[in-house]
Amino acid sequence: MVSADVTAAFAEEMREDLLTFVDPGTEPEIAVRNGGLSLRWSHDFADREASVTWDRAREQWIVEHDDKRVDYASFVAGPELADLRALAKNIVQVLGRRRINRYVPGRARLSGGVDEDAATLVERASVPEDEATKIVFVTGDAGAGKSRMLSELTYEAAVRYLRGESDYLYLNVSAQGRGLARLNEALATELQDLRARMTYHSVARLVRHGRLRLIVDGFDELIGGQGSYEEAFGSLAGFIEELDGRGSVIAAARSVYYEQEFLARTNSSSELGSLLWSLVPVEMRLWGAVEVDAYLEHFSQTVRNRVRSLRDSPGAEGKLLNKPLFLARTCELMEAENQSIETGRPLLAQLVDAYVQREVSSKLVGQHGQYLSGEQYIELLTEIAIEMWRQKTRELNRATLHDLVSIFAQVHELPTEAQQNLIDAAPSRAMLMLGTKPGTVAFEHDLFFGFFLAKPIEEALGRGSQDTASILRRANLPVEAARAAVEGFAESGTSGQEILSVLALAVDPNDSFVEVVGRNAGTLAAEVLRLRGAAEADLMVQNVTFADADTSGLAVRGASLVNIRFERSDLRNTRFESCIAQGVTWHLVVVDPETTRLGFAGVSPADFVGLRVVGSHGVEQDFVASSILRRLQDCGLGSDIDEVRTRNVADDVVAVIEKIARHYSRSNMLCIDDGAVGAIADTPAWDRVINAAEESGVMRREPRVTSGRPKTFYRRMVLPETLLAGLVEDAQVPHSVADFWSRLTTIAR
Repeated sequence: MVSADVTAAFAEEMREDLLTFVDPGTEPEIAVRNGGLSLRWSHDFADREASVTWDRAREQWIVEHDDKRVDYASFVAGPELADLRALAKNIVQVLGRRRINRYVPGRARLSGGVDEDAATLVERASVPEDEATKIVFVTGDAGAGKSRMLSELTYEAAVRYLRGESDYLYLNVSAQGRGLARLNEALATELQDLRARMTYHSVARLVRHGRLRLIVDGFDELIGGQGSYEEAFGSLAGFIEELDGRGSVIAAARSVYYEQEFLARTNSSSELGSLLWSLVPVEMRLWGAVEVDAYLEHFSQTVRNRVRSLRDSPGAEGKLLNKPLFLARTCELMEAENQSIETGRPLLAQLVDAYVQREVSSKLVGQHGQYLSGEQYIELLTEIAIEMWRQKTRELNRATLHDLVSIFAQVHELPTEAQQNLIDAAPSRAMLMLGTKPGTVAFEHDLFFGFFLAKPIEEALGRGSQDTASILRRANLPVEAARAAVEGFAESGTSGQEILSVLALAVDPNDSFVEVVGRNAGTLAAEVLRLRGAAEADLMVQNVTFADADTSGLAVRGASLVNIRFERSDLRNTRFESCIAQGVTWHLVVVDPETTRLGFAGVSPADFVGLRVVGSHGVEQDFVASSILRRLQDCGLGSDIDEVRTRNVADDVVAVIEKIARHYSRSNMLCIDDGAVGAIADTPAWDRVINAAEESGVMRREPRVTSGRPKTFYRRMVLPETLLAGLVEDAQVPHSVADFWSRLTTIAR
């Protein structure tokens, strides 16, 4: 027998669950009876009833219905409500048609861990916990196989469910062409496509009970389609709030930048409840020789020899062939067309050329021969990419495609037959596919979208800063588009400094879109530095933000950086030599003492807000000023830089705050009943720290009930790096942080 309060709380939760399943216009009837609950509801226009009791031995609620006794979560997932078995059958049918025999499992790793099967790792990492919603962030390069792995994981889980070997499913929602501000719409469309017997309102309830695990594939594409990061992250945060600290969500993105953005932005409360989550980062690895050789076994010896020779070449092509997407397309072209791939020329450009020639010569053909030349087909794909960019989407509806093709056909005087073919068969054309919504068309992969978007970006750079600012404020710029645009513009003889000067003027602090323009300008500036950073002397980089730009592996000599922000940038294998910095801030950048060289004048440890350092156990976060100084010196910043002045706070107090900050770098809540955190709470300095934190407002106490008993949680109200930055005297931090440290400064060292 459980208490009346617990029974009432469960009855309310059950009511909220059932409201998402019952027939429209009806409500469930729940009444307390004989120490348990009686339940009546209408589903599929039939009246149903059940009784619910507490099983003390199993410590869970049991539902008796139609002569069956099942736990409550199984009841919600069963045929009476969600009917997940029917959903599993549809998942197997839909995904089974898309599967290919050439699939080779990829590998992934946790921070500091070893490589292992990616699907197995994600499945293990996404096991729900009682204390907080599990957020698994899967990151990896475009074309590294994230989507294919997640699709395979979804399919295999459905097969296990139908065999009775598992009690949960994955709901895999693609981000292609959708915005996070419309996550519910994406859920509704996915459920409709799978002919599910439930609506999107039920998804959060099933995730809470561990019967569904939500996958948001292409998280960065969702963000790329939105003008406001806050709005986009807020939608996912709203979904997580509904989970009330339970269940698990998997998000896949190209860059660790988005994982860090999630940590920074999703820590709010609303009328839906309080966010309570913990994050597990998973890094998708590129294929190695074992995976490549396993994939090549599906092809002829001739193709295998050609690919291995190309992969062993010293150019970039060999590295690109470690990406499953590039390897697959290269092998398919070699096998079908006997197409040769040259060394020393960008592999993506060669693949595009080969696909275009095959399309125009063998498929875009009518009664009077070819509809289009290769140049015209490339122009059409470029127009499609521009329109997607203009609309802040990754897919076009049929009406927009019709208008676009009609104008294109008039300009090139194409026959009506060709125009109709280009519209009707667009999703089957080379490098295109059906979108996520009926009647839409999308690029087969973001790599192809970026390739064709590069031309208008290149042309805007040539026209000057005003046009550049106009096009850069539209959406998030893919790295591939930036790279191709800079390379194309530079081939015309334009110097790196000319491009950087255009970008500096494009970032107007009075522009309401300055945030997105600054980030996109930074993505382009990083590619300029990659191309000319070592060869062109005295480069001046101004006003841009390096956020999700590709800053790893840069070699820069003699440059000046002015009014620059590095936001969570990856500086592994990056070398700055004899450079000058003025007004540069570094926010949680990644450095590797073995490969990062920061040869700057004008840089102080006070310019760094937190630091992520590569070590033998993975990437470690460091927020303490004295430690950051030592680590920067290891990266070559110079032994003559001044020691920063810190507040007079006892060492044991600083140690407790640092441990708290490390915990908050992976979760927004701290529970003293947690084993690792409990050890901190047992230290003599804990009471002083927690009292100062509550009184200043940098942390907030939130009692909660988990696992059937009350626990005390502390929510972070500021970011961990901001909290630790306040240790430095005269640091520019929020008033609450300064007040927190002032309260602790009175304690003698």
